[in-house]
Amino acid sequence: MKLFLQKESGVTMIELLLTLVISSIVIGIVTNVIVSSINFNEKTQSHVDLRQEANIIITELRQQHQVEEDYSICPEELVSDDRFHAEQLSIRNNEQMITNCADIIKPQYPLEVQFTLGDNENNEFTIDTIIEGEREGDINVTINPPEIGDDFPDYITEENLFLYGGEYKFQGTNLNGRNATMVVKGPLDMREFNGGSNTNVSNIYVDGLLDFEGGGQNLGSKNDPGEIHVNGDFDTGGGSHHIYGDVYVAEDFNLEGANIHGNVYVDGDVTLSDYYSMDEDANIYYTGSLSYPDYFEEADIDSIFKEDSVAEAKIPEHEIPSSKSNGWYEENGYTEEIQEDGMRLYDDDVFIEDNINGRYQDTFTDSVVVSEGDITISGGNLSMTGVLFAPNGKVTFKGASFDGTVIAEEGFNVESGGTDVNFVSVEEYINNKEDYPF
Repeated sequence: MKLFLQKESGVTMIELLLTLVISSIVIGIVTNVIVSSINFNEKTQSHVDLRQEANIIITELRQQHQVEEDYSICPEELVSDDRFHAEQLSIRNNEQMITNCADIIKPQYPLEVQFTLGDNENNEFTIDTIIEGEREGDINVTINPPEIGDDFPDYITEENLFLYGGEYKFQGTNLNGRNATMVVKGPLDMREFNGGSNTNVSNIYVDGLLDFEGGGQNLGSKNDPGEIHVNGDFDTGGGSHHIYGDVYVAEDFNLEGANIHGNVYVDGDVTLSDYYSMDEDANIYYTGSLSYPDYFEEADIDSIFKEDSVAEAKIPEHEIPSSKSNGWYEENGYTEEIQEDGMRLYDDDVFIEDNINGRYQDTFTDSVVVSEGDITISGGNLSMTGVLFAPNGKVTFKGASFDGTVIAEEGFNVESGGTDVNFVSVEEYINNKEDYPF
């Protein structure tokens, strides 16, 4: 027995203390990583929100400045969202500072706008831009001026267009397009979407079937709802979707488990497959037949009305603009070289990644990319701002964020999870219509 006790071993006090110290260090590192990740995500989202609000302010100012008569604005009312505030605000027109609602603005002169937008978390986003005017009495002399015919795609700016193409698939998180328009020249299959994605675009046109499946995808802008036009059947497909804005359906409407926040006009049949919710002031108007489960009560259909006719779904009849000649792109500084800032790129097919000739690069700003084929942007942390124009192909984005406008014959596919896309007008990157790449 004595020999057995001498050989038996256990955990010494030094080993126990060492284990506790190592565990404390590991827990501290893990906690710090988690806290840093949360803070980074919050700061990134705050920056996106600030940038989006700044774009809305500039877009509204530009729309106000596109008038023929003198007008006025109230600088203190530029920021309508209580989450934000403007600092160091400077608005100048015709050498005059605009400081109050009584100051007169002349639209024939440029509007110089500078301000810093801040939030309650001390995050900031600075704007310094010029909204062009047409100065009276100026004589502009241009040698061989470019001709802009009646078929010039004015709708891109006039309709505040973000996306125009044959297809739209989205595996990202948020697509933000308040007061913007997207046109999909084909069906929209929400099964190709991330289950929790948000397409926060005010006006949406789908030239075909719109089909949801179980999940939490939201469609339409919650803060600035507009219109959703569906040139075919609309099937909400269950789940907990939110649909914002008035909806116009050319054929049949299957409503299952969705949350409807506007009126729905159906030139066809309505089928209620499961319980759903509607805002108190929202209704469904239809011309065909109505069917619903036997367990439904009268209160479940008291917002649905049979009509002889309803407002029709309308799809814009715009054509995808065509590219210009090779010589035009050469004369206007377009090359095949990928650059970090101010890139003007034209090629048969375009592939941009975050590793260029062995050099890591994850930010491309103020880009205008034109391809006669496809455009592919790839890189886990890659962010890009600008205009992507593929008149004969599609645009595929696999990165962290994109801010700008997409025009592509075969559509726009976001294949990376967690990606944020924000609408920014073409006019933010190209001042003069003559310089548009289409």
